[in-house]
Amino acid sequence: MSSMHTANHPTLYRIHPVSFRDGNGDGIGDVTGMMTALPYLKRLAVDGLLLPKALPPEAGAQVASHGLALWHNEDPNRICLSAAPDQHYARGVLALEVAPFSVEKLVSVLNAHRHRLAENVWSTGEVDQPRVVSHWGQGDLRSAQAFLTLLALLPAPICLYQGEELGLPHAAGLQEPHGAQTPMPWHEAPEQVTAGEIHWYQQVAIEHRALAISRQQHDNNSTLRYCQALLALRQLPVIQHGELSSVSQQDGVIRLCITHQDQCLEALINLQPYTQPVVPSEATIPLAWQHGAQQEGQQWVLAGFASAIFTRNVNCESRGVTHG
Repeated sequence: MSSMHTANHPTLYRIHPVSFRDGNGDGIGDVTGMMTALPYLKRLAVDGLLLPKALPPEAGAQVASHGLALWHNEDPNRICLSAAPDQHYARGVLALEVAPFSVEKLVSVLNAHRHRLAENVWSTGEVDQPRVVSHWGQGDLRSAQAFLTLLALLPAPICLYQGEELGLPHAAGLQEPHGAQTPMPWHEAPEQVTAGEIHWYQQVAIEHRALAISRQQHDNNSTLRYCQALLALRQLPVIQHGELSSVSQQDGVIRLCITHQDQCLEALINLQPYTQPVVPSEATIPLAWQHGAQQEGQQWVLAGFASAIFTRNVNCESRGVTHG
């Protein structure tokens, strides 16, 4: 059975098939290539795949055998579960609503949708939009982890666009929207590819090769491994069944509070490239995260694009573990 059936707020993975993976050596992504990537997607811990159209039945069965559900968005404003078209969500693309980008605008948009957040599938990237690292993060690769943290903590369905888990910037020198549609970097170096993969490798953007899956999957500090930890964190009941009770910002640090019954998660996410001190609402211990946050007395110091996540219950009793 697919994990989609148990995820209240699922995590989808948006695939642009022609630029995802080549399975026959012609340099163009195809269904065969997509099927070879299913173990990678399963390890990433997404709940389902979002495709522009339905797959052939045999490919759909193979996806299901990996515990993934299939969704499609032939209607650009609606995302439907392929096996149950009446189960659908509206499409919420933060990159479209927060334009031009500012932290103040981002907070305003989240507040406007706060009480109906779970009725949409939220994303920060899309096939026809600039990649978020370049669009919102001004090309600073560190920003990828901050924006992934923001997205993953939303108590609502979310969708990663292929390559966001790697922190890919927009490919340079290409007119819109092609900078977000370049081939996925599966391998870092030419000696890692087979003869059937060479045409694909040659089309990978030069600046993406150092961010390839073959490199990041073995680096505990990589954006890919960070994303995997975030998606595991999303399984907490407070995120799967909770609601966004408040969102605010001060000096570019966003404060999210997610509540469910007597539990509360408070996240402080620095969306600026420089170090900033912050004070959580209560004296708490980080539930997770990140070497970019350090405690100094009653306050925490967040490095550029770092974050800290705290957990407490309503009576302010705190608990937690550290990550990173």
